[in-house]
Amino acid sequence: MASRSSPSDRPTREPQERSTETLIYGRNAVREALRGRRRVHAVLLACAAGSELDRELTAWSNTAAAARGSRPTPKIERVSPAELTARLGTPDHQDIAALVDPYPYVDEGQLLRTHTLLIALDQIQDPHNLGAIIRTAEGAGAGVLITRHRAADVTAAVVKASAGATEHALVSRVRNLADFLSGAKKAGFWIYGSAADAEESYAAQDYTYPTCFVVGSEGEGLGRRVASFCDVLVSLPQAGRVSSLNVSVSAGILLYDAVRQRNPAAGGQAGPRPGGFEP
Repeated sequence: MASRSSPSDRPTREPQERSTETLIYGRNAVREALRGRRRVHAVLLACAAGSELDRELTAWSNTAAAARGSRPTPKIERVSPAELTARLGTPDHQDIAALVDPYPYVDEGQLLRTHTLLIALDQIQDPHNLGAIIRTAEGAGAGVLITRHRAADVTAAVVKASAGATEHALVSRVRNLADFLSGAKKAGFWIYGSAADAEESYAAQDYTYPTCFVVGSEGEGLGRRVASFCDVLVSLPQAGRVSSLNVSVSAGILLYDAVRQRNPAAGGQAGPRPGGFEP
């Protein structure tokens, strides 16, 4: 299994800079927030009482009631579509938003203790790419590392792009990615960096032991210092004329090759271990 955490584990939250509530939007985002880790203070609806969305919200709330535990039921606020668009700064809200606590980032040490599959993002700046990667990582049972500087945070746009997967995934922010990778190696992880010009194929590696993939920014790829901390740089084969894959696609291929190798029922065949690895 990619994760060693149990359903009863409660994430250790990284200290928040501010406790300011924030708005998220979109049907999937609000649905998952209702049954996720952070408190939902209010749900804003831009639809008439008794509408299909209104009935869906009731069903979501009933399903999420057990997960909320002692947290109070969020209040419902009726607003117009124009007002919701103005408050959010985007028309892509699907007539629903929620006022929630700040995103609960977790401590990087927790990811090293509870996961055997991680993906680290070297200054990913596009919120849609970040959301897509978090969605894939959550499905694969992987923890996610992002950098504090020159990178996208988990914003409302990222939550929507992830289809609400952010509300269940464990994401940590690190000040220095190279330092984190050094610590991950000491904790027994092998580090694989994705680089278009790498000579090693991603498919020739063994990901059945603690593994951390590293993918680089949209325009520049892996930084030189981060790349130097990788045990192996791997590439994905390209048969077409486009020189590289979207970073979220690359991340998905890498993560699910690890899932395939770790699940014999899926027909995974582990390759040879890199030299020097002691199980």
